Amino acid sequence: MASNAPYSGTAGLRSRTISIGEQTIPYFFGEDCIAEIARAIANYGPDKLVIVTDDRLAGLYARDIERLARGIPSITLTHPAGESMKTPAVLSDHLETALRAGITRRSIVVSFGGGVPGNLAGLMANLLFRGVRLVHVPTTTIAAMDSVLSLKQAINSGVGKNHIGTFYAPTAVYTDVRLFDTLPERELRSGLCEMAKNCLAIRPGALNQLRAVIASDNLAAPNNLLWLLEASIAAKSAVTRNDTFERRAGLVLEYGHTVGHAIEICDYRARGAAGIPHGAAIAVGMLVAAHISHARGWLSDDEVSTHYEIVTGLGVEPALPASVHMDEVLAVVADDNKKGYLDARPDAVPFVLLRALGRPELSGGLPLVHVSMTEIREALEVIAQPSAPASVVGV
Repeated sequence: MASNAPYSGTAGLRSRTISIGEQTIPYFFGEDCIAEIARAIANYGPDKLVIVTDDRLAGLYARDIERLARGIPSITLTHPAGESMKTPAVLSDHLETALRAGITRRSIVVSFGGGVPGNLAGLMANLLFRGVRLVHVPTTTIAAMDSVLSLKQAINSGVGKNHIGTFYAPTAVYTDVRLFDTLPERELRSGLCEMAKNCLAIRPGALNQLRAVIASDNLAAPNNLLWLLEASIAAKSAVTRNDTFERRAGLVLEYGHTVGHAIEICDYRARGAAGIPHGAAIAVGMLVAAHISHARGWLSDDEVSTHYEIVTGLGVEPALPASVHMDEVLAVVADDNKKGYLDARPDAVPFVLLRALGRPELSGGLPLVHVSMTEIREALEVIAQPSAPASVVGV
């Protein structure tokens, strides 16, 4: 019989538990531990592995992907890296390929990559035979510290980001921090932007430690990555422990995402894979949210300055990318996927805003409020002004 228990050999890895509603998901991580991860996957007793990755990673980590299979029959599904993977067409092609390869209910879908392969793999696992086992092996900081710490699995529609999806729990998550070695600097920092969101919106008490990590100028140091992984798990579990579907307290994790997602989509349309990284886009979105809260008299000057300190400290330019136009951002914001949580209002969208660091404003118990398109435009105009420090690194 196929097993769902983690392989006992994972005792050599560090482990934490992700708590999401009634779900508890084991998270194992270490350095140079692909062999241990492979043994753990083999212990689940799969008859076949479906490894979902992208073309770049398939070439860069061909040997590691082969080692993950450890003699288990497997197929590797790839596509050019980027948001173009998260489409109904790619999902359909991957599903058909997996089925033609003879997978069964005993098979395991393994995501090997960042948030994009992870989301695509998660949706595939949920759809195949109404649910086969899913294992995440994140290769980016943003996936390891954010996207795999959720049950949300989604692809994009022609209208906007993450419109087509579901909630599905992985059997386990396994992270080898050595896989972060090949990340470009901007991608490494992108993952920390989501951790910055956790500090600003959920756990401001962790800001000083985050400052210390930034000041160390060695984000990839094992002790820094260890703290970042543990702090990310703690922050997410704090708001998802009693909110399986992230529709109540967990909505605070959307801080910065309303405008951030729009910036990411617009820049992808303009520059493709060269566009702003997800985490950096969310960081700019947090600045927009901070300015809206400040204009409402909620966040103080010092709290807005803290946003800028952390965002610029992570190397993100506090401005719209030159290729992105404000009107395009506003058009995408109007179709944000949080519509429906609050009553519909003309020319306004649901938005996560902070009354203070770590204290979201609530409407009916939800950490969302209506924000007018005029308020969003005014905040975008503030960050469009050329006032960022000259030392800030561009994205």
